[in-house]
Amino acid sequence: MTTALTWPGDSETLIRWIRVSLQPSDAETVRGLDDVRITADVSGADVENLLIDATGVDLSLHPERELPAVTPPPAEPEVVQRTRGNLRTARITAEPMRIEGISLRFDLRLHDAAVDWLLHAEPVDPAHPETIHGMDLANDGAGMHGSVTASLRSDDLAPLLTAVIRPLLESGGIHLRSLDATVVQDGADGIRIEGAAGIRWRLLGASARGSARIGVSSDGVVAVRDLELGSRNPLVAFALRMIRRQVRAQIGKTIDLNEDLPLDGDGPRLTDVRVTARDDLSVSARLG
Repeated sequence: MTTALTWPGDSETLIRWIRVSLQPSDAETVRGLDDVRITADVSGADVENLLIDATGVDLSLHPERELPAVTPPPAEPEVVQRTRGNLRTARITAEPMRIEGISLRFDLRLHDAAVDWLLHAEPVDPAHPETIHGMDLANDGAGMHGSVTASLRSDDLAPLLTAVIRPLLESGGIHLRSLDATVVQDGADGIRIEGAAGIRWRLLGASARGSARIGVSSDGVVAVRDLELGSRNPLVAFALRMIRRQVRAQIGKTIDLNEDLPLDGDGPRLTDVRVTARDDLSVSARLG
């Protein structure tokens, strides 16, 4: 039986597990992840340095043409062993990577994270024996700190959304004919997004347009300042009028990003959150 010394064991054992963990449930839906470079420096139960580098990687998206039936996930095998360790320094970076040919820059850095190395009674995914291992963040991340930045060219927002949304709609028989989107700065702490889309379902075609003003505070609270939807298509315009009350109800609503973090108690919080929309659409924040 696998013993505590084999997990995380050595660098190659950890790297193999990370590669399996990076793959979506259907490896054909995202292609190019095998080109991500991973290095690790493991010392006993501690990882001194971990680098996941997607710089120069080209990802292509291939969603299933038919949506799979929704089935509840199988019960996760029993955890038979936990070993406390530390993730001293970890970095996930892409300077840049490309998604459907569109450049995206991303840099996440984490320091001083206590972790529990898990050994399950059997692999979580029988097709991948590496999944007999697992990892949990210990103590809700207390003591962990870091930073994150992400950016893409503002002009690339519409092509990126098209690349992501079009295959998903086509899996439901809907053809996305066009999608335009622009994002501009709206005050010191907000952005304004305007968009228009045309779709076709069977013999029916429709178009709609919309705009949203979004505010983001430095402590990670996202607020919908304004939201408008409309269409020149009479049927679509009528449908939008029917949901006008629900649309207006979204104005003023807030989302606290820190509440959505899977951390409680003394865990770290997002601070110094910034969103800017100039030549680049950029997001940055600190964690600590």
